[in-house]
Amino acid sequence: MANTHLYKPNLVIVISGPSGSGKSTVIDALCKSDETLRFSISATTRKPRPSEVDGIDYHFLSKAEFENHIQQGNFLEWAEYGGNFYGTLKSEITTAREAGKDAILEIEVKGALQIQAQDLSPARSLLIFIIPASFTILEERLRRRKTESETELKRRLAIAKSEVLEIAHYDFWVSNPEDAVQHAVAQIQTIIAAERARIDTQLIETINPLLGVDKSD
Repeated sequence: MANTHLYKPNLVIVISGPSGSGKSTVIDALCKSDETLRFSISATTRKPRPSEVDGIDYHFLSKAEFENHIQQGNFLEWAEYGGNFYGTLKSEITTAREAGKDAILEIEVKGALQIQAQDLSPARSLLIFIIPASFTILEERLRRRKTESETELKRRLAIAKSEVLEIAHYDFWVSNPEDAVQHAVAQIQTIIAAERARIDTQLIETINPLLGVDKSD
């Protein structure tokens, strides 16, 4: 756990990966194992799957509701993916910070790059990309879900390949081989710990008063 006297939660941790990479499972295990993290619930216009619950898995919005939020500037990022809109409400980040936690976001590449391009001060972004062991395993995972037609599955695989090509924009990558969720979780926890230990302006401003240092001197 981060030093509560010196570290102030300010990370917007973005985790991306192709559909079928297992990122949702990894993020769920990560948040359950680390009380200093809070999962940011995304908003979407897609229809919920049978097992999904509004306000827990996603904020399910109509297209009109989503567009209204866009017009009001309520999104930190948003993008269209597979014919549906996805986005992160700014209120999710505020809620995490007020709870004294770093925010975990599960979003696609387009949204991740929007966040990376922004000045989030006093927060800062940390982009992590989850890579499946192989595209064969990726395809097998998608087929096991039985939620897409053959045409949709092929389209998702094509999108997955294009997303992996964007990995150069991310800060770190994590492998997620079959049946090794805790391995991926451990990798991400190591990355987060290192990022929390980064010496930045916020840390200096916290240390100075403790040492009796007046910045105006």
